[in-house]
Amino acid sequence: MINDKQEDLSHGLRVLMPLISRMSVDVSCQIKRICDREGYQLAPEEAGALMMINHCEGLTQSELANMLGKDKASVTRLMNVLVKSGLVGRIQDARDRRVIRACITAEGKKAFTRIFPQLMALSQQVLQGLTHEDITSVQRIMMQMIGNLLTIADCAGTKEALD
Repeated sequence: MINDKQEDLSHGLRVLMPLISRMSVDVSCQIKRICDREGYQLAPEEAGALMMINHCEGLTQSELANMLGKDKASVTRLMNVLVKSGLVGRIQDARDRRVIRACITAEGKKAFTRIFPQLMALSQQVLQGLTHEDITSVQRIMMQMIGNLLTIADCAGTKEALD
């Protein structure tokens, strides 16, 4: 016999998981369209990495992996694409030559200035009609769900990335 807690969980899975998946697919599609329209053949995760590198110049690949919730091998592949496209460069750390840092190039800054305003407009459109309290509630709930996943799964993400 199913108890109320199990029924709530089952209902939550039936309702939330498809919505989360759909949101992810739809947002990725829109990001790809924006990049393509601006002449940058970037996958959504590459565009995300570019935005992060622009905002946090000098990140190590490990730091970028934590922020993006990806493993180091995936971030290496992302970086290779961004470096090959001329949007990002790799520089050795001045204090520790073993450490490589990501830096945005002039072409990367140009791409950022063309793509970022459209991503902000997309965000505004997606969040249209939501109050600050709505957004805060969704953020709190998503953080709880991600935290729950991190306690049970061997994923690339870390709790530090949530802070």
